[in-house]
Amino acid sequence: MTVTADTATVFLDLDDTICEQPRSTADRLADAFDTAGVDPFFGVPEFRRWLARVTADSLVELRERCFTGIADEQGRDPADALAVARAYEDPDPTAVEFLPGAESALDALGARHDLALVTNGDRETQRAKLAALDIADRFAAATFAGSNGVVKPDPDPFYRTLSALGIEASEAVHVGNSLRSDVAGAQAAGVAAVWLARAEADGNCVPEYRIDSMHDLHAPPWT
Repeated sequence: MTVTADTATVFLDLDDTICEQPRSTADRLADAFDTAGVDPFFGVPEFRRWLARVTADSLVELRERCFTGIADEQGRDPADALAVARAYEDPDPTAVEFLPGAESALDALGARHDLALVTNGDRETQRAKLAALDIADRFAAATFAGSNGVVKPDPDPFYRTLSALGIEASEAVHVGNSLRSDVAGAQAAGVAAVWLARAEADGNCVPEYRIDSMHDLHAPPWT
């Protein structure tokens, strides 16, 4: 897959690409185990792996399905998983911070390209983050995949964004931090992917481009 530098629309993920919570998922997960009185039996990598597998109508239900799936894999009591899921405290969506270089990257990209948001979060939560960061008006389109249950890596959120903008897949490139969700999902829709490498690489999923920091988008790798 290739992208035309002069006409590219840049799709961006939100969480852990543009912004992050000041308290990490690992911190909140540790607190949930402590509150539930359960010895920790999984960590953030397992949680994220299962997030890409399941859908649900609420965040609590999503966690319950993830955590019980992990418990089943490990032969653990599902009651422990449910207790941890219900003890987990969702972060305040307005308590978000830009990743280093993300705000200036939006400025630089927005001066040359149309921007669109493709996020797995639900509409209400993600709009609260956009408002807190004061960037909602940066995007010509926004797809909140978590609002209809079909999330990345399913290509549907990318197809919906392409359709909303009236462009072809070859005219877009997607930037995101998740190989499983962002890279695989974009590629499934025929969109070239830029991976923000904040985790270990996966040989089964190879992006067209790699960046190590949002600062790198000041000179985009596809140009």
